[in-house]
Amino acid sequence: MGDSSVKMREGFRREREFMGKVRQCGGFDIEHLMKAKPGLCNFVASETTKDKPAPRYIVLYARLGIHKYNMIQGTNLELHGIEKYNVLRKIPYFIHFVTAVAKDPAAGGSLVTFQTSFYEEVYGKSLSCFIARPKPGPHEEDNAYNLWVQSDNESDDETEDKSELPEWPGENAFDDKKHYYVVEKSELGKNDWIRVYLELAFLVPNLSIRSLDLSKVVITKVAVYTSDEDMALPNEKLNARNAIFYIKYKYCPNENEDHGCKPTRDGVAIVRRKMDKISGYTTLSFQGDCNWRDTFL
Repeated sequence: MGDSSVKMREGFRREREFMGKVRQCGGFDIEHLMKAKPGLCNFVASETTKDKPAPRYIVLYARLGIHKYNMIQGTNLELHGIEKYNVLRKIPYFIHFVTAVAKDPAAGGSLVTFQTSFYEEVYGKSLSCFIARPKPGPHEEDNAYNLWVQSDNESDDETEDKSELPEWPGENAFDDKKHYYVVEKSELGKNDWIRVYLELAFLVPNLSIRSLDLSKVVITKVAVYTSDEDMALPNEKLNARNAIFYIKYKYCPNENEDHGCKPTRDGVAIVRRKMDKISGYTTLSFQGDCNWRDTFL
């Protein structure tokens, strides 16, 4: 019993030491540390290859991080690819660290290494982005460690709004032009992050479904609500720091030999965006009838 207790304490000590070094690297460039990773430490590092691309949800996380950066900086970066991704399983959260490549159309399509980090609530109800930035150069200050520590405090903040999201508004609610804006279909292409919101809301509850095909998800209506009445143009509500997005969509499953042709299904997703004005800490909360297990099984 005594030996087991000593080994357990030593294991915890080694894990704390390892994670301290990971934190100093901001969770990103940690390949040189992995050989010394304690066996029980739930930190996993993965690199992408042509034969082993990043999972779809990692691609969405990268796109979401770039979207957050664009909102704050007024840029128009686009995702070009995923280099690597790491995850720390820390119940009740998973913490993701994604290193991507972004393209800058304003700079002739030049490429930049982009880093973004997320807290994912295990049950898929919320996703919080605490780092979203081009990777600092060798002579630039890297504040990833401080941002990670700060995010720990924000994710544990008891004052955080964890209330349930509202239901879909009543039939005439969208007539309230002060608070609601119904998005024109022509605007969806310019604001493709709306689809990122929907795909995240749709994907997380259905990750175990192998035949899931997000290309079959079609947006049919989007409305945005914000309590901010001081916006000069109605479509400025799309860029409100705090907003609720009501998204109607349809899903057309593939025909397959095992289950035949599944009918088109209609659904809704409700996504709340909250962005801290000072830190930029951004949280998406999800709700809606997005669990489609019965559609496939």
